[in-house]
Amino acid sequence: MKTFDTFFKNLLKTYGTRLFLTAIFAAGVSVSAVMLLGISGWFLTGAAVAGAAGVMAAQGFNYLLPSAAIRFFAIARTVLRYGERYTGHSAALRAMAELRPALLERVINAEPQKTLQLSRGETSSRFIQDVTTLENALVMRSAPWAGGAGMVTALLLTVLAAPWAAFVLLVFMAGALSAGLYIHRRPVDDVSESAAIGALKTRFFSLMALLPDIRAYDLRSPLMEELQTLEARLFAAKTQVIGKEALSTAVTTALTGVCLAGIAVASLSQPLAHMALALLAGSMGFESVTILTRAMSQKAGFDQARTRVAEIHDQPQVSSLGHAEPAFTFKGETIALHSSLRLRIDGPSGSGKTRLIETLMGLRESAGDRRRFSLCPQDAALLTGTIRENLLMAISDAALKAMPRADQDNVMLEALDKACLKARIIALPKGLNTWIGDGGITLSGGERKRLALARSLLRDAPILVLDEPTEGLDLTAEAQVVENLSQHLIDKQQGLILISHHEGPRRLAGQVLTV
Repeated sequence: MKTFDTFFKNLLKTYGTRLFLTAIFAAGVSVSAVMLLGISGWFLTGAAVAGAAGVMAAQGFNYLLPSAAIRFFAIARTVLRYGERYTGHSAALRAMAELRPALLERVINAEPQKTLQLSRGETSSRFIQDVTTLENALVMRSAPWAGGAGMVTALLLTVLAAPWAAFVLLVFMAGALSAGLYIHRRPVDDVSESAAIGALKTRFFSLMALLPDIRAYDLRSPLMEELQTLEARLFAAKTQVIGKEALSTAVTTALTGVCLAGIAVASLSQPLAHMALALLAGSMGFESVTILTRAMSQKAGFDQARTRVAEIHDQPQVSSLGHAEPAFTFKGETIALHSSLRLRIDGPSGSGKTRLIETLMGLRESAGDRRRFSLCPQDAALLTGTIRENLLMAISDAALKAMPRADQDNVMLEALDKACLKARIIALPKGLNTWIGDGGITLSGGERKRLALARSLLRDAPILVLDEPTEGLDLTAEAQVVENLSQHLIDKQQGLILISHHEGPRRLAGQVLTV
């Protein structure tokens, strides 16, 4: 099995050239920034000293070369910064554009026993927050290059200004790095910010579906307390990260101040311009240290995100979706899956009728063949979007590409007509483009059921599976839907597997399987 680590390494290899260029540009930005500030300080101080020494000294001072160097490094820093941002974000965005679809495909093809255990909030947290964290990790891969180049450049300039000052700078920069490493590697409470966000999202999503019940039973107080507990956990996770960053910054700032004082003392025997060069180069050296410590502070978050995404990606995959024979056996009875099938699954509530068809379709076990079936489930789950978007889910990409927009509308309206929903939809101001809210919340229960039914009728599959297709409909609408379904099965030459406690739909299926 191709693991996430292998997949991610391949992504790094694919965009390795862009990431390498990003690192080179980042290093160039740091070198240019250190050189720019160091030379500027040396030049301004030297010019001031020369001016104070008299007219002859001022006239003999070389203004042209330092000015040219300052302009060169200012332009270089700007150009290199643009290159760093462009190549870094280009590589990261392109890599994530490959990762997200691949991750979704892995979830879709995972063994149903695993995917049924995934919560929407937790999974969305991994798809969004954790993948975004990995995107930032790719951008930050240039940080060691930038920080290292800046530190080396600062040391070289300080050596030219005052060798002992360079030694002081080296000692204090090493101390700041060691302190940052110690702070960010300290053991912490087992609280992950991404996990805390996922838990909060999961609970919030579950409560959104229960808003009428929450109002009816006045559950606001206990539920708010529960959400506040989850929010406190997230606050603790964020505080932990911010606290480390604040402590690391405070230590680095304190060491910077002491180091600059030491550099000034070590440079007392040097010309004033050299002292300015050493001080400004030293301050920029600590800026480079900050780049490295910031990367250290984010590493734990990167590692957690990578682990959490890997848990989604590395789920066991369904090896095959197809049966050798289009048939299934239940309690010793073999039933062929052909276009003339009219099978009704009977049994009392809770006997496992829905579980049987989900298993048959491969929605609970990997042995089923999903491609043979079109399903209208008992609980009509709708996409948060428009009516058009919900219906288009059932039409293959190949069929859509070969179908003009007008024909698409006609096909969808025909399916809605069979589900007795066409008149309601065309009466809406935006028709098929009407937004139906989160999970179709703007529709009634019966309308959601009929929209799901219309969607199942659009799918080109040998067997139509209907689980309580007329639930929530009055007798008149039910009779019309049953008549339309009967004609649809004949016209499309589709087989039928039906679960229904209503007498009307039961007449569609003469063969009975009792569970």
